[in-house]
Amino acid sequence: MKTIKKPPPDLQRPSVETNRTGSLRGARVLIVEDVGMVAMALKSLLEELGCEVVAMAARLGEAEDICRRERLDGVLLDLNLHGQYAYPVVDILRERKIPFIIMSGYDAGQLRADLVDAPQMQKPFERRVLEDLVLATLLDRQSTDPAAPNRRGAKAATISSVSAPFRTRGEIESAVCQGMCQFEQEYIGRGPSDVHAHLIGDLLVVRLQGVLTEAERRMIETCSLERGRDLLKRVRTLLFETAEKQISSMIQVITGASVVSMHHDISTVTGEEVMLFSLSQAPPCRAKSGEER
Repeated sequence: MKTIKKPPPDLQRPSVETNRTGSLRGARVLIVEDVGMVAMALKSLLEELGCEVVAMAARLGEAEDICRRERLDGVLLDLNLHGQYAYPVVDILRERKIPFIIMSGYDAGQLRADLVDAPQMQKPFERRVLEDLVLATLLDRQSTDPAAPNRRGAKAATISSVSAPFRTRGEIESAVCQGMCQFEQEYIGRGPSDVHAHLIGDLLVVRLQGVLTEAERRMIETCSLERGRDLLKRVRTLLFETAEKQISSMIQVITGASVVSMHHDISTVTGEEVMLFSLSQAPPCRAKSGEER
């Protein structure tokens, strides 16, 4: 089994806890992100905060068009869209005085000079830190925009309250399944026939079945068993490593815990792929209605 290790991200946690559920209800937000599984995770997070996700744009022209014509309260903006920098989108947002958060893998030294002090979150994201940044950015907008839904006193109430987990364990597992299906479709070219996620303390296990493509099956059949198996495992592991940052971002946004290490293996016999994520902590889970925590 291949193991990919990485240290927990060096991100400072906020000094206050927040009660976030529905605190941005009615806020209209655009997600500009070219990696589908990350966009889906961000959409899920924003909807839990009460936002209306107006659209998810993966192309520069599409993002520019939406930013020009839609009423927006905020934008989560990936700066690199399929190799094109999204600076034209930044200029439109500033002209319209729409707040935005840069979602980027770049450090400050790589940003355009006028963006160094802009709100930004580096990939991979840590959910709690990202939530705080979204709340601070959009609540400021809501408190100063007379056309926005009434948020009078919302920021103070939000900051002074105690946080509560958004999701049950089952809801977290379901969101992970959707994200991993998106990953398989984007990076492999087809989705699994079945997927299950199991959250066990600070371990997350994902089992995907029926993942082999027709080309991979033919490679296994035409090569010797050992050579075909080794080639398949090597290619799949390389794809997994290439998408490490995106997968980590997705898992962190969904679970609220950073990824300490990732492990991957695939069976050429059963066509089952297994991914194991070691998390920095057991994700806080909301009990189902009528259940004890």
